[in-house]
Formats: sequence, structure tokens, C-alpha cells
Amino acid sequence: MSGDIRLAILGCGEITKIGHLPAAAIHPGIGTLWLIDADATRAQRLAEHFRLDCQISADYKTVLPQVDALINALPNSLHAPVNLEAIHAGVHLLCEKPLATTAADARACCEAAEKKAVLLAVGMNRRFVASHTLLPIILQEGYLGEVLGYDWPYGGVFDWTSASGFYFSRTLAGGGALLDFGVHLLDSLIEWFGPVVNFDYQDDDWGSGIEANAILDLRHCGKFGEIEGQARVSRTYPLRNRLLIRGSKAQAEIPAEDPDTLIIRREAGGCEVSETLRLPNFADTSTFYKQLDNFIQSIRGNQKLESDGWQALRVIELIEACYAHRRRIPEPWSDIARPEGAVR
Repeated sequence: MSGDIRLAILGCGEITKIGHLPAAAIHPGIGTLWLIDADATRAQRLAEHFRLDCQISADYKTVLPQVDALINALPNSLHAPVNLEAIHAGVHLLCEKPLATTAADARACCEAAEKKAVLLAVGMNRRFVASHTLLPIILQEGYLGEVLGYDWPYGGVFDWTSASGFYFSRTLAGGGALLDFGVHLLDSLIEWFGPVVNFDYQDDDWGSGIEANAILDLRHCGKFGEIEGQARVSRTYPLRNRLLIRGSKAQAEIPAEDPDTLIIRREAGGCEVSETLRLPNFADTSTFYKQLDNFIQSIRGNQKLESDGWQALRVIELIEACYAHRRRIPEPWSDIARPEGAVR
């Protein structure tokens, strides 16, 4: 496909407002643009906010025959069923993470896309920061020596402006903090260090809701050997928000506030020295723009998808296994001490 892409964005919530729509509005490869939302007024307001002259609809089913590609930005529980409809209609698909709320549904999407010969991309926009490319380079070049482990705490007080509020429903979201932004961490860690061969998982879900905090100890087996590390996510309080990788020669850090950089720290002459690495000529555009461009160029046959359905499936399989083998994070302050001799 060499001409302009007819693109529809389904779901006009916050992620579309701050990410997908600004990228689509300036991409030269987009021809006709549709905004679709069950609340057509919301879609119209969003178009007016960006001063866009685009098509508006409340019914995605009538739009599918008129487009080449679709961005699915609906609540999590609607990802898989709508994905399958779009795929069966022969429409290339970029689905917001997670691809589905269960591994079975994610696999069904992957198999359907393969059978229909359409592209299935997944919205892992953090793959498009420079450090995602830089880290494998410095590991391969031996900057750190032998990789000894990593630590990746990420989180803060939940402040996302959600149009639907689906994040707080297990039925609609499929999970809590781990399935929300934990997928980004796990996607990168598996890509860098290889498949997870063992894990220990704890969270604060008492069995009636979703987790706000989770701790995941992982063991990978990949091209750099066996590597152990910990990922931690929170929706209730700020964490250090940086990835630290420990090596026998040096340490590497990716700070959340500047993920396009990679900081190397090591000892020299009895002092700790550091250097900050960047990629020259790295395009100064948003990760959502880079993600959309990769999607469009892949449709045209010029690139390969950076994040496809099969890669997303392995993350969902891991999260599903975590939920099936969860342990409670110890919360001794919530345990009620019984008086000695009290009847239990």
C-alpha cells in the first residue's frame, strides 16, 4: 500500500487526546481520518480541540469497510472482541495495550491476524524511547561486564484522567497496576534479557478487587545468560522510577524523567564517574508519532512492526501466571492481634 492511509481511531478518551490523535493529525501518511466514540459529541469536541476536519461516527461497524487501519483505544475488555471484528474485516490494527485481558483472547487475535494476513500492532509506545535501543547495544558491547541483576521500581499516585473509569473494574480492566503500566516494564525486560523461566509474585489484592501495588521477582534466560531482577509497580505512592542494571564493571540507569538517555556509572581512579549516552539524530517527535509511523511504514512494507501481537501475548501469559500464583504483600499493620486465650 503506497498511497495515503485511511485511518480510524476508536475511543476518544485521554490516551487518544494526548497520544494517538496528535500523532495522526501531523503524520503525512494519513489521508482520511475518522474519530469514533459511542458518545459522538465527545469525538466532535476532540476534533474541534485540535481544529481537525475529520469524519465523526458513533458506530465503528459502519466505518470498518471505509478504512485501511484502525487504532483501538477502547477500555481493555473491549480490545479482543473489537480486534477480531477489525481483523475479519481485513483492517490493519494498532491496539492499545494490553492486547487482551486473557492470554486465550490475545492468542485468538494473533492467529486471526496471521490467517487474514493483516498487521496486528500493539501500543507499546515506550519501545520508541532511545534507551530501549541503547541498552541492548551497551550490553552487547560489554560496557557493564557480566550482568548481575536489575531493579525497576515504577509508580506514583494514580492521577490519570479516565473518561470511563474502567481502570478500577476487574471486569473491564482485567487487572490492576501490573496489567496497566506493568506491561511496559515486562515487555522491555523480556525483550532485553529473554524469556522468564521463574518468578515470584506478590500484590495487595485481597481477592475482591484489583492490585494497586505489585512486586515481581524474575529470572530470565537469554543471550546474556541467566539474569535475575525485580520489578515493582504502584498506583498509591511514588517509587524511584528508574531502571538500574548492575554489572561486574559498571552500572546503567534509565531515568524516567529522560528515557531517551542512558547513564553509565563506574569507578575510575578511586572515584565514581558517569557518562550520559544518547543516540545522535534521534527524531525529536513523540513516542506515539514514532509508533504510528512504524505502523504505517509496516503497512506499506517498508518496516517491520516494533511491537506485534505475538510479543504482547508473551507478556499477557506471564501476567496471567502471576495472577494465578499471587501471594499477598505482607501488611502487618492490618492484622488484628487477638488477646491471648481468645476463641478463634
